Amino acid sequence: MREISMYWNNICVLHRYEKKHIENVTSLLKEQDILLKTEYFGLGYPKKLSEEVKNTGITPDIIVSTDLEVFEDPEIYGLFKEDLLEIQDLLPLKKEIRNSNLCQDKRLLPFLVIPLIMVFNRQLLAGQPLPETLKELAVYPKVFGGKANSAGRGVFKQLTWLYGKEFTDLFMENATILDMPVQSLQSVQKGSLPAAITPSIFAFRADETLLSLRYPKEGALTVPSFIAVKNTLPPDLAGWILSKLFTADFCNYFAEYGEIQPCFQQTKDVNMVAEHQFRFVYPDFSKIT
Repeated sequence: MREISMYWNNICVLHRYEKKHIENVTSLLKEQDILLKTEYFGLGYPKKLSEEVKNTGITPDIIVSTDLEVFEDPEIYGLFKEDLLEIQDLLPLKKEIRNSNLCQDKRLLPFLVIPLIMVFNRQLLAGQPLPETLKELAVYPKVFGGKANSAGRGVFKQLTWLYGKEFTDLFMENATILDMPVQSLQSVQKGSLPAAITPSIFAFRADETLLSLRYPKEGALTVPSFIAVKNTLPPDLAGWILSKLFTADFCNYFAEYGEIQPCFQQTKDVNMVAEHQFRFVYPDFSKIT
């Protein structure tokens, strides 16, 4: 029986569903004489994926991760990127995704995109025009989460790529950064701060009577989930395994229950993402000095 290893660090709020699906796929692969051995990372698990790779230098056959440091930190990604397959043609992507910066590295296949939405407390901002853009949001007191994971660093990197360091410094002067992304929504709901940048999975569950949501006109800052496959797997086998893991039904669950945008063709779209023509902010890393 062939053993295939996978590290999985994805959507913590929907992790029970993810884990059940992976267990079902593991059973299916066993019937084909393949043993898929999955190690989980993220909230509720003792190890952080990027730190595990950095500390051990060990990478599995497949990585699925929203811990972006494993792909965006040159020191960590440099440990294994030369051993990865180019996989962006193994599963068909939506054209809007394929034409975005999410596909700049052919070794990384985007699976999901979590938009970060602007959320406002209507009572605290009564009588004031609500910002429609991230640029307008810069001078407002606001909160976002992710100090404890790569989401917070992503906000900084994406704003810097979009508007430069001077703007980002101004944006951060008026920002409170909390440990976890969900805390940003809670702060606005409680009236601690008037504005937040919050992942869609939390923002769209908000009470519309108190809060107002805005999708930034420049595009939503993002937390993407990427797939990477080591060249220990032949491309045809890799493609077949990915097709079993990332079925339309599996991907659609994230759109239906998390307002998270799937990247593959024949999967559902999040209404607000489609209405804003899939405008996502994600850096072109070749242009960051």
